[in-house]
Amino acid sequence: MKVLKNFKYLFFCLLLGHQVSAGTTIPRADTTKNYSLVVLPLVFSSPETSWGFGGATNVTFRFKGSPKTARPSQFQLGFAYTLNKQFLSYLPFQLFFKQEKYKLYGELGYYRFVYFYYGNGNETSKDDREIFNVNFPRIRINGLYGINKKWFVGLRYWLDDYDIVGVEEGGILDTDDSITGRRGGLLSGGGLVVNYDTRDHLFTPREGVLAEFVLFANQKALGSDFDFQKIYLDIAAYFPVGKNSTLAAQIYSELTAGEVPFNQLSLLGGTKRMRGYLEGRFRDKQYFTSQVEYRFPLFWRLGMTAFATTGRVGPTVGDLFDAQWYYTYGLGLRIMLDTEARVNLRIDAGFGKDTSGFYLTFGEAF
Repeated sequence: MKVLKNFKYLFFCLLLGHQVSAGTTIPRADTTKNYSLVVLPLVFSSPETSWGFGGATNVTFRFKGSPKTARPSQFQLGFAYTLNKQFLSYLPFQLFFKQEKYKLYGELGYYRFVYFYYGNGNETSKDDREIFNVNFPRIRINGLYGINKKWFVGLRYWLDDYDIVGVEEGGILDTDDSITGRRGGLLSGGGLVVNYDTRDHLFTPREGVLAEFVLFANQKALGSDFDFQKIYLDIAAYFPVGKNSTLAAQIYSELTAGEVPFNQLSLLGGTKRMRGYLEGRFRDKQYFTSQVEYRFPLFWRLGMTAFATTGRVGPTVGDLFDAQWYYTYGLGLRIMLDTEARVNLRIDAGFGKDTSGFYLTFGEAF
């Protein structure tokens, strides 16, 4: 639902004071305010949704007794309705306790949405594309403890209850009984999370490393209809170039084993990785991608980026080293909405073989 491929995507922002917020925006840490509220009306259009209308609000605050220099907690509440009769409601949150010794982050939501499906594997055909409709509540909870200022360790719990309410008659999901999860089902799982963070800034870092390692399992013992396991590895590094430019690099991988439903396979494409491909254009148990991005200022609050990515999916880890890698490249424009919080409006155009995508959102891709 966060994927934009040749989208017309228009945001109309109501600015309160000098702060603009959406998505992960947090006000600057040295502000004297302990509470901030921002409202964001929006209008958008996409192949999945047709025209959509809604709004969101972002609240940032510090718990009683927290110093003014402490990173503020935040949550957002958003709603949207589309002409395709879809409904989106979401409440992402990020809470910091005891001077950032503990952090709790995640999302609560309910969605009625439409997704594209091309089949499983790294070489599916565009001609096999079909649409399926799904309703699902979502719970995402991560609780971490700070061992020191760089290392955090904790637990994750995720729940999605997929109710697939519509598939194309005669399509793959309608006729192929070998596709696990084609009728939907409850997903419930937990795991271990390890974070390493030396970034110099939360939103637009110029140096440092952010790494996350997750061992995760969906288990019938937790109420899940499926038993499968995943390993997530996400490493991003930032290198200053000259006075104001940055070279950013990322590797990301998902490794899966067990009875994984098709909607929980690793998905290639999207707004953050493999920009230019629709999210889920290729999907399979194993996934690897890497990308580099050069970020540099222009003038006033404007900046640009140039990026290149590569990735592939496969049924086994060994398949990730075979041929048929996919590549994309592109350019992006950045408009800094808050010069102290360093929050950017991101406009990207990504291109690959027989594919392209336009993206307008907030915050960097990684």
